[in-house]
This record gives sequence, C-alpha cells and structure tokens, in this order.
Amino acid sequence: MRKLKNNNKKIFVDYLIIGTGSIALRHLENIVKLSPKKKIAICRRFTQNDDNKFINAKIDIIQNLDLVAPINNKSIAIICSAATMHIADAENVAKKGFNLLIEKPLTVPGIKTEKLSKICKELKLKTLVGYNMRFTNRLKSILNILKKSQYRNIKEVEISVETDFRKWRRNLNYKNSVSFKKELGGGVINELSHEIDYLRLLFGKPKKVTVKDISKTKSLFDIETNIIAIFEYSKKYPIVRMRLNMLSKNTKRYCKVYLDNSTLTIDHMNNSLLINKSTSTQSKYYKDNLNDSYMRELKNLSDAIKSNSNTDLEFEDCLTTQYMINAMHKSLQSKKSIAIR
Repeated sequence: MRKLKNNNKKIFVDYLIIGTGSIALRHLENIVKLSPKKKIAICRRFTQNDDNKFINAKIDIIQNLDLVAPINNKSIAIICSAATMHIADAENVAKKGFNLLIEKPLTVPGIKTEKLSKICKELKLKTLVGYNMRFTNRLKSILNILKKSQYRNIKEVEISVETDFRKWRRNLNYKNSVSFKKELGGGVINELSHEIDYLRLLFGKPKKVTVKDISKTKSLFDIETNIIAIFEYSKKYPIVRMRLNMLSKNTKRYCKVYLDNSTLTIDHMNNSLLINKSTSTQSKYYKDNLNDSYMRELKNLSDAIKSNSNTDLEFEDCLTTQYMINAMHKSLQSKKSIAIR
C-alpha cells in the first residue's frame, strides 16, 4: 500500500472504499481480484496494523476525503463506515461524482436522506445498497416460486436468526465493534436488517409492525440483542413473525413460508431450499457462497453504470426498507404498534 501523508496532492481513482472493517476489506479483496489494474484508495480513519494485507496492490491509504476524486464517471465509492456516517459520507463523495455502493443498513433513524437523493438525481449517479442476500441463488429461487399461482395462498411466515455477534470478528474485541455501540448504529435491528430487506423483497411492504425486546442482558449492554417483531399486512396477506437474536448460543438462520398444503423453508446456514408437501419432500442445495453475493452486487452496480440502467436495489428503493427499520425502532421504544411509512 502507498500511504499518503498530509499533503495537498489529489489522487484520482476508479474505486474509493470508506472504512477498514471486515466488509470493507472483503470489497477491497474482490476489487483487486476482479480489476487488478484499477486505481483504488481506501479511507482509514482509525489506526490499524493491516498495512501489509495488500502490500503488493497499488492501493492508496488516505484519511482526508478532500484528497480523492473520481477518475471518470464510472468511478465507484463503497461506503463501509459506521451506519451513523453512511449518509454524510455518501453526500461527500456523491458531490464529487462517485457512483455509490452503500453498505447496509442505509442509515439510522433520525438522519435525513433528502439531500443525498437530490445530489444523486442531479448528477445522474447510479446507486446500490448492499443487502447482498438479495444476490443469493436461494432467495432468487424462492422469489420465483412465490410468483407461481399454486404458492400464492400464504398462511403465515416465520423468519428467525440466532447468532452470537461477539464471535463475528475474530481479531476484534466485540466491545470495540460498531455492533456493540448504540451511537454507531449497533443493535440487532440494524445488524440483522438483511431479514427486514428480504421480507420486503418476498412479500412487499407491511402496513404496521410491533416489536418486543426480550433481551436478557439489558443491564450489561446498551443495545437490543434479542427481539420479536410481528409484521401485519392486509387481511388477504399473512402475518410475519420475525425473531432476531444476536446473543445466542445457537446458530440458525431461516425463513419458513406456510401455505395451504405445503411449507417452504430457506435455510441460510445450509444454503438450501426445502419444499414439504403432504405427499412429497423436495430439497435443493445451492453451490454459490457468501462472497459470490458480494461479487454479484458489485457487478450489478458496474453493469448499471455501463448500460445506464437501474441496479437491483437503488438508494431510493431502499428507503422503503429503511422506513420499516425506523418503524421497528419506534415500536421498540414506544412499546406500541407503528404504521410503516
């Protein structure tokens, strides 16, 4: 890596990555693998000892975003800072002309997005929000299945995640992670918002939500770690029950769709889809892996830039997912059902 000292030299890049967490480094590895000749800069705001990770790659480390600019109108900025900084960072680089890949969640409640929306429209920038589970084969498969007439009569949906966030980052004390810090957007609703996004992808936007905090560690942690959410649609649509637990001894991640005569189960841990009918059982295992979904979302944005088309999850589209997240936070605080904007 080439370190840039505090000088006024501006660099022009194909890719700018803001942040140096695990997701930022995953994006960096993928870009180096896909486009080894592209010019890359990474904005590092905190001192770390990972400079040797990409010693053979031509990557500039910067601390000041004023020093960087897009090399052309195809340049991409990947926002991997804390969720509370996503919109401010995106505004900063969007004004320079960078297309945007903003990691999930888009933002946190209370932060306005109108200015960023205006910048992106005026400069005709392409945007993508990084809910990479949308790019897995298992979710694409069940989405196609649910479009078929014989699978439309849904009775109920159960979504569940059990994990232990303290084990997510091997080389970092969990107390120093953004997941643990409320002021940086930590807590189970933001951290496991993939489930909220694919709920909307598969079943559309609910009308209202009720969230109950069942965390057993409130005295130890300043964040919610275990919640139950009930999403309600119209009378013709199912109730969705969602359990998100990021402080569990178990490891589970699934979605069950109960129909008249069958049950569809997506097992995210086993990367599989199971169809149970009264007379038969079908199972399918998918060969794509986690990193494939990150590669696909990056390609989705790159292709949209080249063809001047829309991405699969534009900034404006993802605002609906954010409204669902905001309503969940409001319900959690008020202990009431909240209508979703």
